[in-house]
Amino acid sequence: MDIQFLESRNAGFFLARISGDCDLYNAQHLFTDITEKMNAGCKTACLDFSDVPYLDSSGIWAVIRIVQYSKVKNIDLSFRGITGTVRKVMRLSNILSIIKEEGA
Repeated sequence: MDIQFLESRNAGFFLARISGDCDLYNAQHLFTDITEKMNAGCKTACLDFSDVPYLDSSGIWAVIRIVQYSKVKNIDLSFRGITGTVRKVMRLSNILSIIKEEGA
């Protein structure tokens, strides 16, 4: 899994383009990298899952923890690009009801 951070010219926003499987081997990496970026003065963040082909229960755990963390830190968090198998897993895990999707 790889995370590419793109920051806006407006301070306090980042887009994280996530690519690769989000599973047991790298879910902690996802959580750590995203929350560290949130700690750097972030007010708004978007996680792009367009290039994530696979998400397991560890990935679900990471997403839930990131959502919880954003609420504690009062960060406006949104998601985009949730499709296919990843969307199905999130739907079955009832995650879609607790996240904000861009364009939804």
